[in-house]
Amino acid sequence: MAEIQVLSPPLDVDVDEPRSVAAVPTDSLDGGRLPRWSAVLVAVPAALLTLVMTLLGIGSRAMWNDEYATWYASTLTFSDLGRLLQHVDTVVAPYYLFMHGWIALFGDSELSLRLPSALFMAAAAALVALLGRRMFDTGSGAVAGLLFAGIPSVTRYGQEARPYAFAITFAVLSTLLLLRAVDRPSWLRWIGYGLVLVGAAMVHIVTLTILLAHAVYMWRVFRAKDDFRQLRWIAGVVIGITGGLPLAAKGSQQSGAIAWIRADGSAVANMPDKVFGSWQVALLMAGVAVLAAAFLWKRHRSLVLLLLTWAIAPPLFCYLTFPILHLFLHRYLLFTLPAWALLAGAAGYALIRFTREGTSIALSLSALTVVAGVFYVGLPALQEARRSPVLGEPDFRGAAAAVLARTHPGDGVVYTGTGRNGRRAFGFEGRDAKLPKDVLVLKTSQQLGGFGAQECTEPVTCVGETRRLWLVSATEFYMDPMIGLPETTQAFLTSAYTLTEFKNFEHVRVFVLNRKDQL
Repeated sequence: MAEIQVLSPPLDVDVDEPRSVAAVPTDSLDGGRLPRWSAVLVAVPAALLTLVMTLLGIGSRAMWNDEYATWYASTLTFSDLGRLLQHVDTVVAPYYLFMHGWIALFGDSELSLRLPSALFMAAAAALVALLGRRMFDTGSGAVAGLLFAGIPSVTRYGQEARPYAFAITFAVLSTLLLLRAVDRPSWLRWIGYGLVLVGAAMVHIVTLTILLAHAVYMWRVFRAKDDFRQLRWIAGVVIGITGGLPLAAKGSQQSGAIAWIRADGSAVANMPDKVFGSWQVALLMAGVAVLAAAFLWKRHRSLVLLLLTWAIAPPLFCYLTFPILHLFLHRYLLFTLPAWALLAGAAGYALIRFTREGTSIALSLSALTVVAGVFYVGLPALQEARRSPVLGEPDFRGAAAAVLARTHPGDGVVYTGTGRNGRRAFGFEGRDAKLPKDVLVLKTSQQLGGFGAQECTEPVTCVGETRRLWLVSATEFYMDPMIGLPETTQAFLTSAYTLTEFKNFEHVRVFVLNRKDQL
């Protein structure tokens, strides 16, 4: 049987300009025509694969600090949430409001809290496939969507009760709407584009740095088409920025909450590993993406510039502005992953255009090899993404279960260690049980409008005659378990109680303090 040749456009056709809607790729690998509903066939495999990857074990991994923060903020009353947002996390206020309604409908289990992220990540994969189809061809879109699903960070943050999957989805959707509006400029399309930018700003303000890529693309468009209707793009940008300004302005007053972020040599060197979730996947996808960009540069310069700027400009912007904004964190830059997947997915398309020939079988095998390669080299990281607890985080789930299994009426609890995050974690883990009394609390986090509580400075009065205390210490085995407590509190506990080690967990230890006069 003769091999089927893949058709390519004539060499004298300028395909660098934005194409009309009629020119949206509908070509199959055998050069035939596919109906418009074939877009569903491109998007569904990527969406389903991503959904399977994110749902697998989604409720089994223990929560970690940021997810506990999501649960805490999203279960507050509106008045308490408003008080919290006056002091911290204003930039993710819309996400907390969304989760507040979600929890009211579906509960606050680990599965329920993380399910929106899984659904949005699956939607992002579908949009990546559709965007690749629109930019290049059907095969490129399909491969890009599958590659996106194979990135370990997609699984990791598709199982995370935080807004990063939302940010990725809005970034891809805004780019798809940009191309549609350029193909057929109209006020309605540009307003829709602007509203999606508002959504991007509201789920995470850093997502708006995708406008750097959009600006580069529009500069190329205006040069090519000399069409002043394209300046309507500015109206869309104004809508997006205006929608995000209030959150950005208020968030700038809360920069102390992210003062711990670093942009030193180690942070820069590890950024690719952190963003992709695996050094091997990062190197493989970046290598294929760069080759595709080189092959496509001459004939699709506008699209290549769009994707390269999308992939590189946001982290560069965050690094250069770090002394002012402190935004150089891998989680904030996950929305750049689709750009790498789209470039890598276009590798087969680039090869066709470079050689002007190819076979459907050979190209399909090449594409499947790249996809399989990403999954293969990323397998250890994919397994790590489901690790419980999250690597480097305290196992508060295990600690809480141990305490709740042995606590008695009248017991108290004291939290020590880094950040005192055990208080919020135990609040989640013991939400359906009777926790020991938090004896050192003078003012609750709800009263203070923050994530931390104010502890009393007179432990004798606060602890009273409590016979037994549980000490939950987020410390390592070689550290003083009472680290972080005021000296007066440490002195009282040491003199009035006998400290006995109860059980150790990852990065957290549980001790029992028995009153000496009761021994």
